[in-house]
Amino acid sequence: MKKHLVSLLALMGIHQHLSAEQRQDLIGAAMHTTPGAAATGVFKVWDLPLSEWLVIASLAFIALQAGYLVWKWRRDYQRDRQRRADRERLAGLARLQPEPETDLGPLT
Repeated sequence: MKKHLVSLLALMGIHQHLSAEQRQDLIGAAMHTTPGAAATGVFKVWDLPLSEWLVIASLAFIALQAGYLVWKWRRDYQRDRQRRADRERLAGLARLQPEPETDLGPLT
C-alpha cells in the first residue's frame, strides 16, 4: 500500500512530505468530489435510472418553488396590511390639532 501511495505522490510531483499548500489543495479537491461520489452511491443503492432521478429532482424543485411563492405572498400580504395600518394611524394623527406647549399653557 505504501509503495502505491509513494508512486501516486511521485506522479503528482511530490517526492517528500506534503507542503501546507499541497495539503490544502488536496483537501479542497476532495471536498469538491464528495457530492458527486455521494450522488453516485445513492444511484447505486436505490438502483434508479438517471431519467427517474431527473423526474424526482424536477418535482422537488417545483415543490420548493411553490413553497417559496406561498411564503413570499404571505410576507407581502402581512407587510401590506402593516403599511395600511401605519397610514391610517398617521392620518388619524394628522387630523389632531396639537396644542402649543408653553410654560403658560395653551395660547388662545
